[in-house]
Amino acid sequence: MTGSSNRSVERAFRIVDELAENGGGRVSELADRLEMPVSTVHNYLQALVETGYVTVENKEYSTTTRFLEVGHRQRHRLEVFQAVSDELQDIATETGEHVTLLVEENDQCVIVAVQEGPDAVNLFAYPGARMPLHAAAPGKAILAHMPEDRVRGIIDRQGLVEMTNRTITDPDVLFDQLAEIREQGYAVDEGERIAGMVCISAPVLDKSDEIRGAICVCGPQSRIDEGRREEIADVVKRSANVTQVNLDYV
Repeated sequence: MTGSSNRSVERAFRIVDELAENGGGRVSELADRLEMPVSTVHNYLQALVETGYVTVENKEYSTTTRFLEVGHRQRHRLEVFQAVSDELQDIATETGEHVTLLVEENDQCVIVAVQEGPDAVNLFAYPGARMPLHAAAPGKAILAHMPEDRVRGIIDRQGLVEMTNRTITDPDVLFDQLAEIREQGYAVDEGERIAGMVCISAPVLDKSDEIRGAICVCGPQSRIDEGRREEIADVVKRSANVTQVNLDYV
């Protein structure tokens, strides 16, 4: 692909991201925010409308559910999503909390599936939502089972962004914690990504001990004390083990 083609694709996705982030927009608004000529933005939008990925009504452009279709298909191709079966719903019922399955993609932690128990706090989490690996329990569970050189590469590319005043931003501290996670079999974050929330996560490994994802339970700090953390850790580790077994049959 030529350099000009690369730039065209990049511009198209910049426009798509801007539409998605702001819930739509007019040509002039998008051009201002993206610092691109109005005529260029208009041409790209027309092409995106023709593909069905963008729609326009009263000169207001927005993304379509075509992206949802693409993401839905890709999710169902993930073996770990197929293998998790009813585990997430069982955990949500047992703990009453917010439960997610996450995978690593492009150096980030991505939510693949969500289940909410009867007491779950609304975290505005949805399939496709992304977060830094180092700032969330599932991300740390995943990092703990990656080769060290790969983890260092992710840190070099992404940095250790501070999400709250409890986020780990020191690589040495992070590596010490990753070693502890491997030892105990689960990861915890206490307000490292969302203040006031505790998340507990167990890695999902395949039969070759390759990391495939992580199962996570999140709830308010006030409700998840030390004793309850151990109980939830046992639940997520058990479910991760069941999912690991299921991977052999996918």
